[in-house]
Amino acid sequence: MTTDVTLPKPEEVGTFYDATNDLMTRFLGGSTHYGYWTGPDDESTFEQAADRLTDILAGKLGAKPGDQVLDVGCGQGRPGVRTAVRTGADLTGISISARDVEVSNARAEREGVADRVRFQRADAMDLPFEDSSFDHAFALESIVCVPDRVRALQEIARVVRPGGTVALTDFSDRDPEANAKKKEALAEVGESWHTAPLVTEGDYPVFAAAAGLEVVEVTDITLNTRYTEERFYGPLREYAEHNEVPPEVEQVLAIAPSPEELRAMSEGAPSVGVLLVVLRKPA
Repeated sequence: MTTDVTLPKPEEVGTFYDATNDLMTRFLGGSTHYGYWTGPDDESTFEQAADRLTDILAGKLGAKPGDQVLDVGCGQGRPGVRTAVRTGADLTGISISARDVEVSNARAEREGVADRVRFQRADAMDLPFEDSSFDHAFALESIVCVPDRVRALQEIARVVRPGGTVALTDFSDRDPEANAKKKEALAEVGESWHTAPLVTEGDYPVFAAAAGLEVVEVTDITLNTRYTEERFYGPLREYAEHNEVPPEVEQVLAIAPSPEELRAMSEGAPSVGVLLVVLRKPA
């Protein structure tokens, strides 16, 4: 795991998303995570691609009606509500952002599932739930904002029942040699987004063992998610040219890749990628 970056602080992460997520989700397909496209000819909208990644990850859980599912880092509630509606499971979502919790609960009310979908403010490294409270858990791109992944996984493992599944996505270092040459630039991006150091595929067996979990799957999905940055930064940058945006968004855009770099990322093999990870708590 790359370690030469500043670790995110939970309260600062919460403040960042309080300030930015109402705007960011407009350019992230209504969610707060990458999209999943089937290939260069896939003309899915960002909303469709983001929902597809939600469904792929949630599908790994095997959740069914009556199950209790934990959404760790719920964003503004779209993935959690969608998962509850599609599976029939009850869902509890957490976020360190008070604003995200407010918006997420309003979404659950609006979509008529507030009787079995709820969101609350909490720290992923100190979950306010009893042991074995949930059948399954998922974390869509939220573990990247946690300073200690192992501690978060230990907490998730504690609250998931034996035999339960934990599915998540994480940012990965796919090309250590290339990334070493742009270490300072990557550190600036990480600090602007309040994200933790990149991981490698080989880190997750170690993380899982430390948390008492078994590895089911670690899959690099970068070639499906690589279109995200161009389809996010381009429209957001254009919007910011004509509208006032929060200072945090200005900072993100100030060090964002150029349009040419974004196009190269979409067409090539990015050095920073996305992992889909599935873990299981032993029965």
